[in-house]
Amino acid sequence: MGDRSDLARGMAQMDQQAREQLKLLRRLEKVISETEFSWSLCLVGEDQSRKLNELAAELQRPFSATGDEKRIVSGYSYWGIEPAVNWQRACTDPNYPVMRDGIETFSRRWRSLHSRHSDRPYHYISLGPGTGEKDAVVLADLQRANPEMYYVPVDMSAEMLRLGLRPIKSLPFFRQFRNQLLPVQLDFSVEENVAELNELRGRLIGDEPVLFSLLGNTMANFDEDVELVERLSKQLLRPQDRLLVEVATASHLDDRMAQQAAREYETSWVFREFVISALRQNTDLSVNMNYVRFEGVVEEGRSLVIKVIYCNQSAEDLKIVLPNRSEVHFPSGDTIRLLITRKYQLKALAGALAKAGLFVESEAFTQFQAYERARRFGMDLMLLSSSEAGNGHDTAARDVFRRPGT
Repeated sequence: MGDRSDLARGMAQMDQQAREQLKLLRRLEKVISETEFSWSLCLVGEDQSRKLNELAAELQRPFSATGDEKRIVSGYSYWGIEPAVNWQRACTDPNYPVMRDGIETFSRRWRSLHSRHSDRPYHYISLGPGTGEKDAVVLADLQRANPEMYYVPVDMSAEMLRLGLRPIKSLPFFRQFRNQLLPVQLDFSVEENVAELNELRGRLIGDEPVLFSLLGNTMANFDEDVELVERLSKQLLRPQDRLLVEVATASHLDDRMAQQAAREYETSWVFREFVISALRQNTDLSVNMNYVRFEGVVEEGRSLVIKVIYCNQSAEDLKIVLPNRSEVHFPSGDTIRLLITRKYQLKALAGALAKAGLFVESEAFTQFQAYERARRFGMDLMLLSSSEAGNGHDTAARDVFRRPGT
């Protein structure tokens, strides 16, 4: 009898806790819906002190004159107020065409792709929402098909999440949509975090289909780029789900194109301010902007790789103090890689994704200005499904866009 009474008391306590939590959530929902202030709930899933130690560990790697040891890994480049604000500024810089052109042509590519799948009622989980402008375009269409949909932007930078919500708040249905919005502060490059995100998705959405996205050439910022997408798909994608991936592309893979790709980034002083801001925020290094190098190399048969490197070009060996008070020896000639990105050869990328168990259901492609006759850069938007979905390739018509005057 004692065991039964203990069980009954335990169940009663759990019921009481559930009622209290529900009461709190309803009060929060009421507060959010009744005020003009920009409140939104945010789930914080990261131990910030642990992330700081991980950043420090990457900066304590050994000497390299080529930017292959000390590094700011993807995610940390946008982590904090200064990097997030500088990133937003860079995306509107006329001298930084990579991101500006991608944003300006996204609506055309998305609507070309979405028109073939507009009957599917998705929820939307955005992995790295960036400035939020592209997510606003996606949400405007998805919400029409599924007014009860949830929108879950995920980023390791809480400040990027805040900035990314600005375009969403201008959507005409936002006031009613606020209670279906759940920003999640989480590093989705960590396998354990993705497992937790998958569990959250299951509890929040259940078996209903989800559209995940990696927009803005996000996958190219990771050392193990295709491996990241493969890991995300295996942990998150069910047969009813889809993954929207946007990548920068190159028509040719050779040294001339690699150098031209590097110059696209180098010509923007605002972009230079962005890439250096993680060092400024997280170290006591007296930064010299002229020490920033932009290098383009060919990743044979696969992509152009652009590395942004900070090199100690002074004659002195330096010591850098990190936020955890540890010191880094930064000798003359040593380097810190600030950013890595890529421009992909589409056929090679499609083959790598297929090996990872992902199929291109639809795609919409934009080509930009030619640099040498047929040599062009572009952006490709791909709708991917897992092998379990039972879908093969569906060759889509290409949407070729030229800048005015070309």
